[in-house]
Amino acid sequence: METNLILLFISAAIKTVVLISIASFLMNKWLTQKLRYATDFPFLNALGFYIFSLGKLLDIYLYYHFIDTPNLATLNDPAALLLGRIRFILSPILVVLPYFILMLVIWLENKKKTQKIIGIGWIVLSLVAVLLAKGYTQFLIFNMIIALPVIVLSIISFAIIHNQQKLPQINSLLISIGWGAYLITQIIRPLWISLGSSSSSWGLTWVGEFLELISMVIIGIGFIRPASYFEKNIDVLIKKKLLENEGSFVIDDNNAIYENINNMEEKKEKSEETSKWKYDIECYIP
Repeated sequence: METNLILLFISAAIKTVVLISIASFLMNKWLTQKLRYATDFPFLNALGFYIFSLGKLLDIYLYYHFIDTPNLATLNDPAALLLGRIRFILSPILVVLPYFILMLVIWLENKKKTQKIIGIGWIVLSLVAVLLAKGYTQFLIFNMIIALPVIVLSIISFAIIHNQQKLPQINSLLISIGWGAYLITQIIRPLWISLGSSSSSWGLTWVGEFLELISMVIIGIGFIRPASYFEKNIDVLIKKKLLENEGSFVIDDNNAIYENINNMEEKKEKSEETSKWKYDIECYIP
């Protein structure tokens, strides 16, 4: 077995383990919140990483099953194309979908009809692109095209969040940098197959796997580490809430904030309709 192929298996396996680890940490963080919403960043990022891990497991099978395929760029084997389509429906479509939904909610919060039209249109076009692909290189190109709008929008959104010093319990600057690095890896990813293809059908794909992993780790760390302006925003929030409510606050060792609200306030909150675009005060501070 060639060195490049061995490194490819190792890189894909490491990537799967790391992504599952980060996703599990974020999911646990989300589950320990007092209030949980389907649009919470920890949940969406964990969901995306879990689905991406499934795609990596399928990648490992593809790498092994088609180890002797001479030219992946013109691959027309029905079994290979079927597995390729399943893999690229998992990622990028299902992986990017949670982030795409989040971006729609952020930018078109009160325009549900527009959200549905754009969301359905993106899903349909993505599926058509994957179904029309006739080789692994085309899959990679369509992968970039499908993910590009969401990636660019994520870079811009988190850069704005950092500039406005919002959501201090996530490091939006790191997340924006991570998405930028991920975009670069997707643009150059198809090139790794052609490089070194004379000695291996998968070329230097393992290099692309490692580079992509680095970018995703940066994104994961961004959702784990608080922003540099975290403590300043905490102080402002405490002063604001102390003026508005009679509740008390306690800051634990993890810098999480807990607000004790009286029974009447709790009943009032339960009776009101809760918007999906609302975050637990423990994790997100407006």
